[in-house]
Amino acid sequence: MLSHESDVANPYHAPRSPPAASATPSASVSRARHLGGWSLALLAIALTLGALAVPMAGGARLAKVAMVLFGGGAVAALVGFVRALQSLATGGAVQAREAPLFTLAVGVALLSNGVVALFGGIMALWAMTGFARGRQLRRRGLVLQADIQDGPAWATDGGTVSLPENVRAAVATRWRENGRNEHASVAAFAQLTLELVALGAPPDLIAASQEDGLDETRHAELCFALARAIDARAAGPAPFPAARRSPTRAPTRSLALAALAVDSLVDGALNEGVSARVIARLAKCAADPRVRDVLKELAADEGRHAAHGWDVVRWCVSEGGSIVQDALRGAVAALPHAWREHSGAAGDDGAWGKYGLPGHELEATEYASARANLAARVEELLARRAA
Repeated sequence: MLSHESDVANPYHAPRSPPAASATPSASVSRARHLGGWSLALLAIALTLGALAVPMAGGARLAKVAMVLFGGGAVAALVGFVRALQSLATGGAVQAREAPLFTLAVGVALLSNGVVALFGGIMALWAMTGFARGRQLRRRGLVLQADIQDGPAWATDGGTVSLPENVRAAVATRWRENGRNEHASVAAFAQLTLELVALGAPPDLIAASQEDGLDETRHAELCFALARAIDARAAGPAPFPAARRSPTRAPTRSLALAALAVDSLVDGALNEGVSARVIARLAKCAADPRVRDVLKELAADEGRHAAHGWDVVRWCVSEGGSIVQDALRGAVAALPHAWREHSGAAGDDGAWGKYGLPGHELEATEYASARANLAARVEELLARRAA
């Protein structure tokens, strides 16, 4: 009887040894998820690096390609992170010594890639719009400016500037474009003032921002008035409703400081610094005394604006710590090493320097010099903070 009962399987007792096949699929699935996480992490890193390399190689023309690459990297990082969580949930099926180390390695890789993707996005966006004139309003990487309309409000009548008939209209148009840039900078400095107030900046930075905005108002008037003196057309900026739209705010103060630091580095320290260098050179070769006087005033003010940009950067670093420092390193790495391509448009060969308008070679030379100086100063600033 006992012998007979021992031969019958007890449904309340687990089998003494599980079938060998039952462990194999679980371990295989877990390892596959680990490997999938590694593959996606590497893919995300590659796509993000590609997003950085594209604007460095081709400037704004390849901005859409860079955004697609960055978006692909973000998706790959997200999917890889999900895979990593799944592998953590099933890691017990893998050998005890192997699973924790392997999962930790995947997690570290994905976390590092997330940081690279975050700063890569910031860097790529600024590299795409790195050739704007001074501080500007932007939306999704595009510079916003007002249209031109007829009217004397911004273009006072101050005599005439004699130019050859065959270039008069084109030169006046270029000066009105300069006026549009300066007019947009008025709104950009107003937003900068609000951002500084919101982040708790000291009074000297806030006051300087407002003074810079007043300078830009005067610059716009000078440019539109000079254009009128050239072709006798009284015109200025049309209503600019986009100026009152608030930009998207960062969710934390640290990220807001990082964004402000990059903004001030690119638009303030670099772009306004390049403008000051270029305009100062043009003032020396301008033929007409009125053009020369306008250029001298613009150069002096733009140089002061660039210095204010550096002041904002230093304050952001002191307040924001490592996040701001990482953002600045990323921005410097992503800035194009060369100026925009030669457009071939009238005056781009430098022939209009005597009218106060730069050619490609002058801009390229001053940009390269300013960028190298900027990179060195950022490295010095961050090294002092680390010491």
